[in-house]
Parts: sequence; C-alpha cells; structure tokens
Amino acid sequence: MKNPTIAERSLEWLLTAATDAMLIVDAHGHVVLANPALEQLFGYQHGELTGKTLENLIPERFRREHAGLRKNYFSAPRPRQMGVGLELFATRKDGSEFPVEVSLSPLQGDDTPSMVMATIYDISARKQAERALQDSEQRMRAVFETAVDAIITIDDRGVLERLNPAAQRMFGYSEDEVRGENVSMLMPSPHRERHDGYLEHYLRTGEKRIIGIGREVQGQRRDGSVFPMELSVAEMRVSGRRMFTGLVRDITERKRMENRLRELAVHQEKIKEQERTRIAQEIHDELGGLLTGIKAYINVAIERAGEQPDPLLLDVQGLAQDAIETVRRVITDLRPSVLDQLGVWAALEWYAEQVQQRTGLHCSCEIAPAVAELELDTERSTMLFRVAQEALTNVVRHADASEVRLSATRDKGAVLLTIADNGKGIDKAHLLTKESFGIMGMHERTRGFGGVLTITGTPDNGTVLRLRLPLEGGHG
Repeated sequence: MKNPTIAERSLEWLLTAATDAMLIVDAHGHVVLANPALEQLFGYQHGELTGKTLENLIPERFRREHAGLRKNYFSAPRPRQMGVGLELFATRKDGSEFPVEVSLSPLQGDDTPSMVMATIYDISARKQAERALQDSEQRMRAVFETAVDAIITIDDRGVLERLNPAAQRMFGYSEDEVRGENVSMLMPSPHRERHDGYLEHYLRTGEKRIIGIGREVQGQRRDGSVFPMELSVAEMRVSGRRMFTGLVRDITERKRMENRLRELAVHQEKIKEQERTRIAQEIHDELGGLLTGIKAYINVAIERAGEQPDPLLLDVQGLAQDAIETVRRVITDLRPSVLDQLGVWAALEWYAEQVQQRTGLHCSCEIAPAVAELELDTERSTMLFRVAQEALTNVVRHADASEVRLSATRDKGAVLLTIADNGKGIDKAHLLTKESFGIMGMHERTRGFGGVLTITGTPDNGTVLRLRLPLEGGHG
C-alpha cells in the first residue's frame, strides 16, 4: 500500500497540532476527522467520533433543523461564521450543553468530494462574563468586590472607571483617587508613555498585543515600587460603549521562586564543578601516579633486557602510555587546568585548538583585546567555558560542518560570545525535543547569571549561537 505523501498528510497534521477544536465532515454530515482538541472538548475517545453524524454534537431539540441547514450550506458552501446573531449550543458525550461559536470553511477539490472544516469555540467563559455584566448592579458588585484577582475597567480612551478592592490593595489607590485618570498611571516608564499609542494602534488596526491574549507585564504602585504581574484584557460593550476589563495577578512570589530556582541551579552547577575538580585531582594524583610508576618500571625492565627486549614488554610500554594519555584526556574534560591557571579566554583558545586537533574540524577562536583584558569571576568563567564546550560538541556531533568560528567581543556593558558554523543548520523543532537537553542546560546556565542565549539556524547555511553576558559593576 502506498504511503500518503507529506502534502496528503499535512492537513491531518495541522488539525492534530491545533489547539482549537476542529473537525471535517462530508456532505452527508458524517465526521471524517476530529482533532484531539475537539475530542477532549466533547469528551470522546480518540477516533470515537469518526463516521458519526455531526448532529451527535448538537442538542437533540436542534438536530432536525440543523440537518436542513447543513444541506443548504453544502448547496452553496462558503467560508462564514455559523449562526450570526443567534445563540448556538453544543452537547458533550455526557449530555451536558455549552455555548459555542462555529467557523465554517469549505474544502473542495477537482477530484475530491465536497467537505467542510468546522472550528468550534467553547465560549462558556465569555458567556458567563456577558451574563455577569447584564446582571443587576448588586450581583455585579458582589462578584467585582469579592474577586481574588485585581480587576480594572477602562474605556476606549484608556480612562480608568473601576478598580475592585483587590486592585486597590494591589496598587495602593482608592477607586475614587484614580477614576477619570489614564490607566498608564499604574505603569512604570517607558510603558507609561507608550500606552496610549498601544491602545490607539489596537483600536485602529485590531492588532492584538495584550488584549485578548494575556502576557506578563510590569505594574507600578502608588509608592513608586514596580512589580511583575500577569495581565489578561477582555474587550466588551456595555450600554453601547466599548470597554476593556483587565484581570491582574501579582506574580512577585512566583518570580521570586523562579529566581530562587535559578540560583539553586547555579549553586548545583557550582557543586558539580567542584566535584569535577576534586575527581580530576584524585585521578591525577592517584591513578596518574600509579600509571607513571608502572611505565617507569616497564622502562627499567626494557633497559635491563638489553638490545632485544621481550616484545610483550614493548607492547605493555605502549599500553601504559595510552592509559596515561587517556587519563590526561579525562582530567581535561572534567576540569581543564588552563581554565584555572590562565583564565577563561586562554581556555577558550586552548579548547578550540583541542577540538581542531582531535576532530580535524577547522576551529578558529578570536578574543577581542577589550575582552581579553577582562577578568571574570570563577563562576562566570566556568559558565562561559561550559557553554562553549557544549556548543562545540554539538557542532562536532550534529552539524556536519567543516568550519566553526568562536569569537568574544564587548557589547556595551556585556560580553558577547558568538559560535558560528557552516554546517547543515539546526532545525527549530530540534530545539524543543527531548534530545536537546544540552541546549536547555546552556539556557539555564546563562539565565543563572542574567545572560541571554539565542540559537538560530538556516538550512544548509549553518547555526549561530550568541550568548550575551552582562558584566558586573566594575567591568561594565
């Protein structure tokens, strides 16, 4: 049986990967394909919906009418929103109903039967919000004032109208103090000066940056302190007016915990480096000393044997030398002495030369004079070296490159380490797989020191790793 081509499978792949609930039905209303998001939304097992009629997903009281609407649609299919101006409902496998919005897109081809793709949106949360707004002022106030999260309401000019008690506690203002003021007063610079432009841009173009998306931003309290917060903004119309309601959550504690975890990761890396150094020293002192002694005894035995020593002695002499070289290589991989004795810049040059000698890969290293004069602390030096070591190891193993260039330059108050190869280029998908733990480790090492690491690749044109490491006060 012929395997399906990528083109034939692409739609199925897209549906499977989509986070929105989507399905495809034929002209008879039979489900051809339902993606995992839809199966989860409606409570069905994988593949259970295939072959069933679309009406299984519709409340029983609407099924007969819907079958007629479906036939009319297939007579003149076109992309459209279903049920404009009407309230649509769907029913789960367990019989529970929920409100939905549906987008229809016809799928037609010269040699394929007509089908339609439907995207179904569960709008339960939105409907609940709309009903809350339509409820009495007393009920609305109860919800508004007892919410744990901060709620802020503004109009389409960005003017503050309402702050619930949680928002008042969070920002340190009473509602009366801020009513009529621009919401930008709750933001630090430079966002304060830019906010009106953001809002005007959205109203003019509909391009979403926060509204309807949600993101992490910064807020500013009355006392001037700045704090991280999670902001989600919903747009609505109240009595014909365009309004925006923001749900705000103070994530200071979460950020503090993330920072503590990063500090812990840095501490663990420090302990690991200390352990590597200890093991390398023990191998050098104990095993290295034993092997050196063994080789010395073998050399004496060969000298005593005269001009024709036993060939086995010569073999053992070679094996002893190989063992000594192996021990040296293991010690170097654990903790290269040049890193501690001459510093990270000399260590990077030395390691680039080692990579070239071992692999035949042309590996150049250029340290700018302004960087060479910098003396980094042990932890930062180790981090830079280990990131470069991991990056060059990846180039050797995966890039199919003939050349790699390592450079370190000054970038204002930071050091910019760049490693670029001419290999096949990294696949973006590889950055997210379980095989990319080394890349994840580089990111974590970098973040622990306030650095930013980026990896970009172009097919057949190599990969570029950039690490921007802020310098400490005395070096900036």
